Amino acid sequence: MITIWGVIFSLRCWINKIIKGMNTFLNIKFILRSWWRNKLFFIISLVSLTVGLGCTNLLMTFFIHEYNIEKNNSERESIYALRQDSPMEEGIRVTYATSDATAQIKEKYAEVKEVLRMNGIPADNCKYNEATYENPLFICADSTLSDFFTYTALEGSLTEVLTTPDKVAVSEAFAHKLFGNHGGIGETLEITGDGGEVKTYKVAAILKERQQSFLHFDLLTSTLGQFWGDPTLLKLQPGSSAAVLQEKIKEDNIPTLAPGETQYYIDPIKDLYFNTGRSSKQQQLPYFQQSDVPLLYIGLASALLVLIIACFNYTNLSVSRTLQQLKMIHIEKLMGAKLKEIRTQLFCDAAFTVSLAFLLSLLLINDLLSWFNGLFSAHLSFSFFFSWQVLPLLLLFIFIMAVIPGIYISHRLSRQTLSEYRQTYTGKKKQRLIWVLVTMQFLLSIGLVYATTVAQSQMDLIKSRAYRYENTIELGGMYTSPLAPFYHELSQVNGIESMTLSMGSVLNSWMRELPIKQADGSVKHFYMIHIPTDTTFLSIMNIRQIAGLPPAKARQEYAHPVFINENYARLLQIDASRIGHKLNEFDTMCDTLSIIAGIIENFPFNSLEEEVAAQQLSFVTESNLTKNAMYMQVRLIPEKRKETLARIEKLWKEMNNGKVFQYVDMHRLFMERNNKVIILSKILISYSLIALVLTCFGLFGISWYAVRQRTREIAIRKVHGAGSWQVLWILNRSFLWQIWIAYINGIPVTWLLMQHWLEQFAYRTPPWVMEFPLSCSYCNGNNYYHSQHT
Repeated sequence: MITIWGVIFSLRCWINKIIKGMNTFLNIKFILRSWWRNKLFFIISLVSLTVGLGCTNLLMTFFIHEYNIEKNNSERESIYALRQDSPMEEGIRVTYATSDATAQIKEKYAEVKEVLRMNGIPADNCKYNEATYENPLFICADSTLSDFFTYTALEGSLTEVLTTPDKVAVSEAFAHKLFGNHGGIGETLEITGDGGEVKTYKVAAILKERQQSFLHFDLLTSTLGQFWGDPTLLKLQPGSSAAVLQEKIKEDNIPTLAPGETQYYIDPIKDLYFNTGRSSKQQQLPYFQQSDVPLLYIGLASALLVLIIACFNYTNLSVSRTLQQLKMIHIEKLMGAKLKEIRTQLFCDAAFTVSLAFLLSLLLINDLLSWFNGLFSAHLSFSFFFSWQVLPLLLLFIFIMAVIPGIYISHRLSRQTLSEYRQTYTGKKKQRLIWVLVTMQFLLSIGLVYATTVAQSQMDLIKSRAYRYENTIELGGMYTSPLAPFYHELSQVNGIESMTLSMGSVLNSWMRELPIKQADGSVKHFYMIHIPTDTTFLSIMNIRQIAGLPPAKARQEYAHPVFINENYARLLQIDASRIGHKLNEFDTMCDTLSIIAGIIENFPFNSLEEEVAAQQLSFVTESNLTKNAMYMQVRLIPEKRKETLARIEKLWKEMNNGKVFQYVDMHRLFMERNNKVIILSKILISYSLIALVLTCFGLFGISWYAVRQRTREIAIRKVHGAGSWQVLWILNRSFLWQIWIAYINGIPVTWLLMQHWLEQFAYRTPPWVMEFPLSCSYCNGNNYYHSQHT
C-alpha cells in the first residue's frame, strides 16, 4: 500500500510540473503574442530601454573602474604621494621631490617603509627590426616598484630590469605590437629621445597587464644613474599617520623647490588620480592614471537623463496600450484563468522586456567599448562588466528596473475592471499623466541640447584661440645642433608659407618664477616664459602688436629689444608710456640689458582653464641665432602639407646623416591640452543626439496612438472642411505647450549648472539664455516631422 501511494504521489507531482510547464509556456506564448500585436510600441520601448541601459551601465561601470583604482592592491591604503607647493603658481601642488630630499625623508623618518622614485623618459619612437612605433610611453622606476605595485612577468624577470642598466620591461599590449605572438626576451630595441639621441635596450621582461592600475606604460627601465628630481611615492608603516609625518617634514625644513616659502604634503594616491578642481590640480603625468571628477559626474548625469527619457518612453507606451491588455485579461478570466496566472503573465511581460533590453545593451556596450576607451583615454575591458565589483550592482540595478514595475503592473491591472480603467486612465486623467511625462522628456532633452550648445561654444572659443597654430610645425629640441644651416636650405623648399628661427620652444617653453609684491606687502608667485627669436615671429604666429615699434625697427633702435604681453604688463603695471625703459626697472629678476620695445596680445599656449602666463619675446641678433637657434617654427601651405613634410624629412635626413625626422604639430598639441572640453563636448553631443532620438521615438509612438484613437474625429473634421494644416495644429498644439513649459522650467536649472561648469575656465564663453531657442527648435521640428508622417 505504501508503494502504491508513493507511485500515485509521484505521478501527481509530475502532472503538476507538466501543468506548470504548460502554463509557463502559455504565458510566454501570450506575452509573445502581445508583443507581436503591439509590435510598434514594443520595438520603440525595447530600443529606448536598450540604449538607455547601455549608456547608463557603460558610464556607471567606468565610474566604478576609476573610483576603485588599485582596488586589488593590498598596499593601496599605505601608498602616498609626496607633493609640494608649486613655486610658480599659488595653491597648486606638484608631485616632485629632489633626490636629496627623498634620501633625507627615507633615512630620517621611521614611518617611511619604502620610497619609490619614477619619471617619464622622453621617447619619440621605438624601433624594432624595421618597424618603428611613435611616442611610446617610456618610464623609469626604482627597484622598490614591486613593493608598491605587484606585476606578474609573463616572460623574464622584472627584478633584473630594475637592477641592471640598459634593460627594459615591455607591457603585454606593447609586446604584442612589437613581437606578435612570439617571445621577445633578449631582443634589442632602439629608443630615440626627443633630442634625436638613440639608445639601445635589451628586453628582459614582458609584464602582464594589471586591472585598474594606477601606473600605465609601454616600456619600463631602472632609475640607475644620477637624478636631479622626480615624482616620488611613499609607503608608510602600518598604523602611521600621514598628517603627523607631514608636520614633521615641515618642522624639519626638508628642502623644497622654494625653501621657506613652500612645504611638502603627504597625500593619498587617490588625490592624484581624482582631479576635482583647481585647488588639487597638478602637472599632467601620462603614466599616472588621472581622472577628472566633474567630467565623470557630467557623463554619468547625462547617461541617467537618457535612461530617464527611455523609462518615460516605456511608461508612456505602456499606458497607451493598457486598454488592449485589460481586454485580453478579461477574456482570459472568462476562459478560466486564475488571478495568480494573470499576475504572473503581466509580471513576466514587464520583466522580460527589461531583461531582453539589458542583454541587448551588453551587445551595444561591446560594440561601443573601443570608441569609449578612446574618448576617455580609459582602459576599460568588457570582462570588467562581469567582475565582482560591477556585476552585482548591474544585476541589482536590472532587478529593480524589471521587478518593481512588473510587480506594480501585475497587481494593479489584474484587479482592475474595464469600467474602473476607463474611469481612472481614460479621458483627462490619462491625458494628464502622459502630458506630464512628455513634458518631462522635453525638459530633459532641452537641458541636454542646451548644455551641448554651451560646451560647443567653449569648444569654438578654443578653436578660435588655436587658429594661430594651424598648419604650423615646430622643429628641433634642446639637444639638437643649431638649425641655421637647415633653415637656409629649407627656404628653397616649395610648400612653405613662412618660417622663423628661435632659441626656445613656443608650446614647451622654459619657465621661471615671477614674484610680484602685493599692496599688503605679501609676495604672490606667478611664472613667465621667455622666447628669444627673430623679428618675423609675430607675423608667423599671428600675434597682434598693441603698442611700440615694429619688430624690425625695434631691432634697429635698441641693442636688446623685448616685447612683453598684456598680462606681463598688467602684473608689472607697465603701459605704453614705459616703452624705451629697461625691463629690470619693473622685474628685478630680468637681465639689465633688455629694453621694453613693445606690448603684444596674450597668446595662449596651454589650456584655457589657466590664465595666460607672462610672456617675453626678445629679438636677438642674426649671429646669435646662427650659433644658438635650436628651434624652428614653420607654417605650411595647407594644400601641399603632405608633400612638403615629405620634402622636409628628406632634406633633414640628408643634412643630419639619416637622423630620424621629428616635429611637433603645434595645433594638435594645443588642442590636446584642452582635451577636457573636447571630451565633454563629444559626450554631450553623443548623449544629446541619443536623447533626441529616444524622445522622437516616444513622441512618434504616442502620436501614432493618438491619431489612431482620433481617426473618427479627424474624419468628421475633414468632412466639415478642415484642412491638413488645421488637423496638424489640433494634433500638435498640446506638444507646443509642453515644449514651452519645458523651456521655461529648464532655463534656470540648466543655466546655473553650465555657469558652474564654466567657472573652471579662465577664458570662457558666456552661457547666453538665447541659446535655448536652438534647443527648442530641435524638439519642435522633430515633433512636426512625426505629425506629418503620422
